Amino acid sequence: MLKRLTKEHKRTALFLIVLLGLFLRLRGLERVGFNDDEIQKVEAAHSYLRGDLLVNLEHPMLLKSLVTLSLGAAEVWNRGLGISHQISDEVAVRLPNVIFGSLTAVVIFLLAQEFFGFEVALLSAFLWAVGTIAIAVNRLAKEDTLLVFFTWLAYYLYLKAKKLGPTPTRTQRAFYAASGASFGLMLASKYFPHYLGLNFFYYFLVRKQAQFPPRRRVDTLLVFGTCSLLFLLANPVILQPSTLRHMFHYVQEETITHHGYLMMGQFYSESLAFAGSMPLYFYPLFLGIKTPLPILAALSVGLVEVWRRRREAGPFFLIFMFLFWIVPFSLVGGKWLRYMLSWMPTVCIIAAIGMVQIFALLSAWLRQRTNRLFILAASSASAVVLLAAPLWVAVKAAPFYSLYLNPLGAGRVGYYFPHDEINDAGLREAIQQICLTAPKGAAVGGEAPPIFAYYLHKFGREDLQYFQLSDSRKRDEAPRSAYFIVQDGRKYFENRAFIQELESDDRSPAQVIRVAGACAAKIYHAQELAQLKAPR
Repeated sequence: MLKRLTKEHKRTALFLIVLLGLFLRLRGLERVGFNDDEIQKVEAAHSYLRGDLLVNLEHPMLLKSLVTLSLGAAEVWNRGLGISHQISDEVAVRLPNVIFGSLTAVVIFLLAQEFFGFEVALLSAFLWAVGTIAIAVNRLAKEDTLLVFFTWLAYYLYLKAKKLGPTPTRTQRAFYAASGASFGLMLASKYFPHYLGLNFFYYFLVRKQAQFPPRRRVDTLLVFGTCSLLFLLANPVILQPSTLRHMFHYVQEETITHHGYLMMGQFYSESLAFAGSMPLYFYPLFLGIKTPLPILAALSVGLVEVWRRRREAGPFFLIFMFLFWIVPFSLVGGKWLRYMLSWMPTVCIIAAIGMVQIFALLSAWLRQRTNRLFILAASSASAVVLLAAPLWVAVKAAPFYSLYLNPLGAGRVGYYFPHDEINDAGLREAIQQICLTAPKGAAVGGEAPPIFAYYLHKFGREDLQYFQLSDSRKRDEAPRSAYFIVQDGRKYFENRAFIQELESDDRSPAQVIRVAGACAAKIYHAQELAQLKAPR
């Protein structure tokens, strides 16, 4: 049916999918307070405006530059035309990724169309637009959204250059140069050069296929030349010796201040070393309980189909990218939800192939029937299950997309991966509650210094004295009037003994902040705890 659409209709369909993805990503964007990493982007943006670029050096500059522009534009808007419709800092900081995350549907469409045709391409774009995992990460001011956009754009442009054949043309050289530029912006988004290597390794493996002639020397110069140029233009701080020193310390894990990741009630080490203690099934489990069941079924069918056609260039590309993501990322000890974003385009395309197969099998079966009413009912039911169901899930999950669970999750919201699922949601509200009730100069303990500093300033309570729960000396010195904010996602090896004592059966929190049914934060008041412990 989709094949009979005109070119104008196809463009309109893709445009509507992008708008849908933008709507879902914007919905309730300000209802979630900043997390630790996002506050660092705010601080970097303020430093950039002062002319200081040497901040937050473990990450490249591109996202921080876009956040700076967005915050500046929001400030101009708030002072002028938008004086009655203010844009919050939370929205302004996240807006660049929301836009690029929505536009990634176009990139996935273009690449999928080159390999598999329009139907698979449009379904792939739709699955990206409504996918809760993709939406959840796109709503964070983290580098992964830009990384995925420019990586997959570079893959598409490089594929276009390859498919133009062995005869060199100006158009082919332009595609090679554009792909290199996109790879450069990828590196200016996040220091993941292995994605560039995967592209060349794939074409090395399929070099015998006639549609992919070998790259000429001038093409190589174009790719790496534009890559280097755009990387340096978008990320000039890489030339500073202090940046390289900081990156070295970062790789050596010398910048990590807390240790431990709570998963399903058990602590694991999040060391970056291979064969780390975090479970190998982290990402498959995340995908399995965070993806609507119809899409999981389509993914299973799609995996069978691409494996059956693995000798073809397109299916082999998907298998290659699927395995070269899940295997190494599962072996590395440190695992985070945001890393999954680079895997999701592959997952979306494979699931779209599965959906096309399911529709094809259903159509073949229905052609054997003569009851038109039955045919219409069966076709409508399949469309509802495979298309309307994931859209409904995305609408219902807003604005806390990372907390969505399918029936396999057994309703245990926030239990499996509290750090990534809750991601400091509710902490802003907990800090606000303390700001409303705490006496002047009261001590407040927590585990996210930048967030506390930002919101204590925002709520006008800079008189409150913050200390970290993992700092045993500061914790012991805390006065009887101290407040403690406990988050499951902020439990570490350094503070778990203290928190276990705090959460013992005879101690009730002064207040519990819940987000979408999950316990996001608990507020304890030391004075009340002392009263509970006192003999009666």
